[in-house]
Amino acid sequence: MIELIATTESLEQGKLLLEAGADQLIVGEEVFGLRVPGYLRDDEIGELVAIAHQMGKQVIVAANAILHNDKIEQARPFLKRMKALKVDKLMVGDTGLIQIMKDPDYYIPYIYDASVLVTSHGQINFWKKYGAVAALIAREVPYVELELLVPKAELPVVTQVYGAQCIHQSRRELLNNYFNYIEKDALNFEDRHLFLSEPGKDDTHYAIYQDSHGTHVFANKDLNLMVQLPMLADIHADNWYLDGLYTPGQAFVEVVTVFHQARTLIENNEATPELLAQLNEQIITHHPENRETDTGFFLYSADKVR
Repeated sequence: MIELIATTESLEQGKLLLEAGADQLIVGEEVFGLRVPGYLRDDEIGELVAIAHQMGKQVIVAANAILHNDKIEQARPFLKRMKALKVDKLMVGDTGLIQIMKDPDYYIPYIYDASVLVTSHGQINFWKKYGAVAALIAREVPYVELELLVPKAELPVVTQVYGAQCIHQSRRELLNNYFNYIEKDALNFEDRHLFLSEPGKDDTHYAIYQDSHGTHVFANKDLNLMVQLPMLADIHADNWYLDGLYTPGQAFVEVVTVFHQARTLIENNEATPELLAQLNEQIITHHPENRETDTGFFLYSADKVR
């Protein structure tokens, strides 16, 4: 069965996403959640967990940040709070947090999410030994590699099918440094409205923003695998991740609705190229006007990404 896993910016949006067809919601708070579209309070997470469980669905808490000493010291109280809220899973990439969760008092099932590092079935199977229950595969892994990886993986493989793709993170406050260098007043870096452009390449526009985790830079185009979804279903890559970081509010709810429609067509063996093309047009309609989409690395040859 295909599962839709969607990020959530607020309690209100989370409720709508569950109704739209999302099976698992990713929520986060500021200290441990990396590149989440919005921060939820503990009471909001708890309320969303209760609603999801009533619907037979799940809530995942993003704990995928790179944790320096100041944040790792907060890990045990954080894990205790999440256990008390009865969250279903975490998203984790920092081995320090995994080490803490070896203690049964702090363990919560987790999706291993180490960004670009998750590229082989061997790595996925390794983290299974340490409590992982699934793994978010790196966006740089193309389909020709994915179809070899999935059958050998001993955990469910989560594949991003929509949304922004982070290509660089620095712990440094690069935007602060830049505006200080050019002697201009700093802007609100967390509004996610800034872009970088390569010199002489007017068609490049890499989204960039800064928060408590550092500076984040994103690919020139967002990912959209609507037309390629049957390829994923064919190899039983059945956990589809949708990132709404740059698709706010109701627009992301509509995107998830369309992916739910595609999922239903595929599961009923009714998907055709024509129907998927029509759904793809709907995705483009709901996607932000100032952002383009493509298939990322998905259709690359293996040699091209080595």
